[in-house]
Amino acid sequence: MVLLKEEINIVKIFEIILKLWWVILIFAIIGSLVAFSISSFLMTPLYTSTAKVYVSGSEKADNAGVNINDINVSQRLVGTYIEILSGNSFLEDIANAYNAQTSKKSDEVSLNYIKANLKMDSANGTEILQIKYSDTTPQKAQAVLEILLGNAQQEITRVIDGCRMSVIDYADLPVTTSSPNVKQNTFIGMFLGIVLGAAVVFLKELFDTRNKDEDDIKARYGVAVLGSIPNLDVD
Repeated sequence: MVLLKEEINIVKIFEIILKLWWVILIFAIIGSLVAFSISSFLMTPLYTSTAKVYVSGSEKADNAGVNINDINVSQRLVGTYIEILSGNSFLEDIANAYNAQTSKKSDEVSLNYIKANLKMDSANGTEILQIKYSDTTPQKAQAVLEILLGNAQQEITRVIDGCRMSVIDYADLPVTTSSPNVKQNTFIGMFLGIVLGAAVVFLKELFDTRNKDEDDIKARYGVAVLGSIPNLDVD
């Protein structure tokens, strides 16, 4: 009997949702419009420049050849290189170098700004270090990353004598924005609108204690309905 009631309740929930589908549709449209508006007009577009470097733990690798041990060492060194190139003093130098060459005060960057927009990781778990930097214009993103690449080898050598890095891909000039993802955010807004709309419809029905038909009386009071008064209103 308990199982039967639960099944009836679930069916009832779907009936409620189907009956008031237009409310859920309105919430979905509102959610989509809000998310689209925020993503398109309120969030600052960012462009991401990407570069790749090969990490090596030996300056003699080119002459002596590379074996599996060299590769394993290089893979482990990627994390060390990331920590070195994320250092405050190094990024402060990068910020100062960029600010010295820019003519606009509004384009200047700070240590914390670079740190917040800089991402470095191993490319597919290899000894290749992938560096990404995001900024408000493609030119600025590329320029900051180029300065970082130009000073990276000196910083690596200063900390770990004998290690080196070779640039595979220089900082590219991004042609499209990397964020925000307007389509994805709009879809998320629509999904949240549907969930919120369904919740509002369900809660409205849950707290509505009126008896609307014979089924409500049977479900709430467990009694049989002997008869009903028809609607005699005539237009």
